[in-house]
Amino acid sequence: METKTTDTDTDRDRDTDRDTDRDTDTTDVTTIECYRFVEPDLTSANGDVTWRIGEWNRTTGPVRCCANGLHASPTPRDSLRNVYGRRWFLAEARGELSRQSHKFAASEMRLVEEIPAAVLRRFAVRCAQDALDHLERRHPVDARVRQCLQAADGFLDGTLHEADLLEARRAAGGLIASGAPIGADTGRAVAAVIAASCAADGDAASWASAAAAAAYAAHTAADAIEAAEALVAVYAPVHNVAAGIAASHTADRAATAAHTAAAAGAGAHAAAVAAARGTYAADTAADPYFAAFSEFSAHPADAHYLAQNAALLELIGDARAAHV
Repeated sequence: METKTTDTDTDRDRDTDRDTDRDTDTTDVTTIECYRFVEPDLTSANGDVTWRIGEWNRTTGPVRCCANGLHASPTPRDSLRNVYGRRWFLAEARGELSRQSHKFAASEMRLVEEIPAAVLRRFAVRCAQDALDHLERRHPVDARVRQCLQAADGFLDGTLHEADLLEARRAAGGLIASGAPIGADTGRAVAAVIAASCAADGDAASWASAAAAAAYAAHTAADAIEAAEALVAVYAPVHNVAAGIAASHTADRAATAAHTAAAAGAGAHAAAVAAARGTYAADTAADPYFAAFSEFSAHPADAHYLAQNAALLELIGDARAAHV
């Protein structure tokens, strides 16, 4: 049964989008694939929509992203920036569309197929694994961190028990709690591992979002460290105008890398806090973590972000193939 209603889903950077993103309003005669979360009872977290799998919902009134319409994200990685619910679905949209950078609103939408929580749990582990591998190409990482990730993987495989998972998580957490200097890249990779561990036995969506954000932050921190090292190296031999111009370009790249890393780190921290307190992402300026989400969301997708999306698409594809 199709319903005429309004889903006023918001997400973690609602007000910022109005300032930094230009809405694109179109009418699409085709059906587009998308992704969205809903509550366990198939209702929208924000709004009055009740969903029935396979059946179209329709809005009334003009469609405006973050104001009126049925909301979703065009890619699975984008969807993990907008976790509003516990169940995740592949969806379809059509009709009037209002687009922003990593989400859109549509006049018509339906849920097509539920994506198993196991996909999110595996994705969290994969993100953390990738961050650790990247780090260990630069310098050693404490063995407790790798052991925590292995425990999460073993728990998901059914070869380890919950007690093993929790013990490894406590050990990895002790590395941060000790207060020993470990560096921004390592600290964020450790956070990704702990979030992946929490995703293994906790809310899959929220903790997978936190793990992905922290892993991304670990990569951008490493980028910033490398850019800073390159900046020092290039300025050392500057003796003429040409060399100075080249050095200034390196300085620009280093500044951009530092800004991206700072924003990603803030976003990762905010995602982890949201997951830990069992609430949805910050969506009003009154939330102290709103600015962190907004700052992180201002950055366009880069190679690290696209790699995470590719990994998530692969895991979703594998799950769908296994289901068939």
